[in-house]
Amino acid sequence: MNRNRLFFFTFGTANIGLILYGLLTLIAPNTLVDSFSSHVYRFPANATLAVEYLTALFRLLGFLNLILGITGVLLLWRYKIDNQPWQLYSIIVISSLAYLGPIVFDNMVGTIGFFEMIEHVIFAAMILSAIMKGLDP
Repeated sequence: MNRNRLFFFTFGTANIGLILYGLLTLIAPNTLVDSFSSHVYRFPANATLAVEYLTALFRLLGFLNLILGITGVLLLWRYKIDNQPWQLYSIIVISSLAYLGPIVFDNMVGTIGFFEMIEHVIFAAMILSAIMKGLDP
């Protein structure tokens, strides 16, 4: 597989993953709230406003990942057509920064499972393929 294909495959997969993560977080933010509540901070029974606020924050994280994933896919598609350097840099920066949100959450909660390991592998593959793409003449 050449460097160009590796770049498109890695960043395409990463941005589709961001879209899925964003959709799942928008649909079911309680998954993240429950994980946060059991591993980081246990809310008292009467702290419903705090839990609702945390739920809104996780929905915001999902919305941002959804938007950044869609933006990354669109930029990747346009880069394949136009081959403009600014599009390449935008794809790398947007995708990498968007992956930091879920990775930081996973490390903050302290539970790294199968899907979290996939996030870490995809993030490392993005960085590696971006470096290899930069070395491409």
